[in-house]
Amino acid sequence: MNEPDDAIFDEALEKLLKRATVPAVPAGANSRLMAAIAAAEQQDAVIVAFKTRPKWNWPVSLPLAASLMLGFFMGSYGVLDSYLPDGIVNEMLSDAADQGASSGIDEAESYLEGELS
Repeated sequence: MNEPDDAIFDEALEKLLKRATVPAVPAGANSRLMAAIAAAEQQDAVIVAFKTRPKWNWPVSLPLAASLMLGFFMGSYGVLDSYLPDGIVNEMLSDAADQGASSGIDEAESYLEGELS
């Protein structure tokens, strides 16, 4: 990577600063600002208590992470095959070829009937 040249940046900054102007302060702005600060200091402080949000814990995070990784794998169908054991990839491919598109209803019915494999 090319290192930036400090001399070029310094020169550009000097050109920019030469073109800058001092802003005009409206009459009485300082006194209005000091009056607003004094009024804010005299007001009673209002403390609002916020309820803490429930923290996510491991039982929620782990399934979420697993489903995210499964989505990555399914989205990159064929790209990640070299990183996984052959048994997993071949089994998934053969299941997908045998069953075709599945809505999940068949799996739910077989689970209810006691077939857990």
